[in-house]
Amino acid sequence: MKRFLALLLVLMPVFFAVSCSSKGLKEEKLLEELSNLDKDTIFERAEGLYEAKKYTEARQLFSFVYDSFPNDPLGHKAALRVADTYAVKTDVTNLTEARLRYRDFANRYPNDPDRDYALLMVGHTFSARKLRPDRDLSPIHEALGAYQQLANLYPNSRYASEAQDRMGGLEELLAEHEWLVATYYFRNKRWVGAKWRLEYIQENYPGYTKIGQVNDRISAIQTKLDEAEARYKKLIEERTKKIED
Repeated sequence: MKRFLALLLVLMPVFFAVSCSSKGLKEEKLLEELSNLDKDTIFERAEGLYEAKKYTEARQLFSFVYDSFPNDPLGHKAALRVADTYAVKTDVTNLTEARLRYRDFANRYPNDPDRDYALLMVGHTFSARKLRPDRDLSPIHEALGAYQQLANLYPNSRYASEAQDRMGGLEELLAEHEWLVATYYFRNKRWVGAKWRLEYIQENYPGYTKIGQVNDRISAIQTKLDEAEARYKKLIEERTKKIED
């Protein structure tokens, strides 16, 4: 057993070197092949690989186009497609990588005709995972910010309506968060805090699906506050009367 382990330790660097050498040869062969093709052909081949869900292979070709033609319109499209190859995955690592690339594109090419798409996808990388009103709200705010930027800068974009729809869903989540907090205050008879939260919903999220319940609860709280104020005034009057007597 010891001899086997010793042999394995000796051979591991060799295996690693062979593996790296093989990988290097493959990459060298790929680069040699691509160097004999025009950019449009490479891009089309990358699109075919993407459609076949071979995202890693497609990424290699899109990256080659972008690296070779960074100032060309097709190079710009290739940069977005590289980001797309990450965005198709819904794990945190891939979504984060996609988000960084979309944001970089939006910042690097402010006049590119596809900048609206990049902003849309920044929002999507935040909203792709399940968002909940009782958890960290920062992804909701980040997604909402990206969609709002798209809607404000490109109101006539073909993606504007999709951004608006997404914004509506995110605002529903934010309103639900306020509702949950207000309900907690209400149950604990913290009337002023509950009323403030509910009025915030009224002002900022008038399209909230529970807006009717919000209005009813505000009325109920106001009644309780009025009753409390009346009792306080009566108590003051009674104490004042006793002092005068």
